Amino acid sequence: MAGRLVDQLLDAGLISEAQARGSDPGDRALPSRQVVQNLVAAGLDERVLAGFFVTRGFGPMLQAKDLARADADLVNRLPAVVAHDLCAMPLRPSQAGAIVAMADPTDQHAAAKLGEALGGSILPTVAKLSDLLASIERAYPQERPTLLTDPVAAARARAPSGIVPLVQEKPNFSTDQTLSAFASTPSPSWDRAWRRSTTEREVSLTPESTHIPSAFVSRPPTEEARSSVRPSGVSYPPSGSYPPSGTTRPPAVSDSAIDAHLAELTRVTSRDDVVRVACHACLATARGAAFLALRKGVFRGWDGAGEDVTSAGIRSLWVPASNPSILNEVLHTGRPFHGAYGQTAADHLFRAALGSNGREVVIAPVMIGSRMVGVLCANEPSGQTAVVERIAEAVGQAFERLIVSQKSGG
Repeated sequence: MAGRLVDQLLDAGLISEAQARGSDPGDRALPSRQVVQNLVAAGLDERVLAGFFVTRGFGPMLQAKDLARADADLVNRLPAVVAHDLCAMPLRPSQAGAIVAMADPTDQHAAAKLGEALGGSILPTVAKLSDLLASIERAYPQERPTLLTDPVAAARARAPSGIVPLVQEKPNFSTDQTLSAFASTPSPSWDRAWRRSTTEREVSLTPESTHIPSAFVSRPPTEEARSSVRPSGVSYPPSGSYPPSGTTRPPAVSDSAIDAHLAELTRVTSRDDVVRVACHACLATARGAAFLALRKGVFRGWDGAGEDVTSAGIRSLWVPASNPSILNEVLHTGRPFHGAYGQTAADHLFRAALGSNGREVVIAPVMIGSRMVGVLCANEPSGQTAVVERIAEAVGQAFERLIVSQKSGG
């Protein structure tokens, strides 16, 4: 399993061949959770790693404050030595099983041990490795120290000059007062099981998720599992509505259909609604869509729509704008991009967040005045680049209207 995980990370362009060799994936006795720690110590960004798992259905990514609210009874049921050895933190019981944060949620051997120790199935999720290790140390302080207390610190000494590598720590950035919602909010997509697992209102952080992880870690959830937790009143394209990549494209969209979405953008009252309407408007001419906010030199996923797209996957996307990529090209030219996905590490991460099935993408800059605040992306477009550009322009106007309204107190 460890070797397979390393191969997947290598294929996605998230680690180098040298890092893959250095992680010792060929050692059958080395568990994947130790390989994960080795990779982070070698420079693999923790958030990128967590996002990789989220795009495969094992998520959403938890924050440190979520880990700090672990259920005491569940924590006591897991022996400390097991928590340390498996690099796992039990969080809360739920109807679907015990919610457990894991260094590697795809580790079937670890999942089986956790299920045996906790007396039932588990629902795995992910967190930054340093947050996970710190939470385990707090919950089980009398046991041996964790193998790696600060994996990010080990990578700092290896920082090259120039671009910000995806396998390097992310830069710190603060929240913009004017555009405070742009990619500064933790992932709102939350597991329904988590929300039902406690009566504490503070734990119900977000609206119901349309994408729920599997109760066992061997594979991401099926379409049937996702359908069972869709909120009432919300419709999604049927599973067969999008053809396989490389066959037919979405049908041409009428001007009246786009005009209806554009009219709705003039009436929405929140940034989240702006993004939601814009992404669904793009589905009329594309297989999937997403909006990425540009903040402090980083493209951060806000939300998306489409058969192959999950909100959790998009919101876990984090791409330094200085990295070579088609996103970087749009940033520096200020012009829309329409063409094949790139082959850099950043491009691979971007494509994975949109489902990994598209061959072409349209990326249209979203402007407020002369400032680029994000990009609207359409996966597998029908060729009507101008449609996505019209929607992106309307998004910028809607954001500007909301900002003016907020400043005027209206």
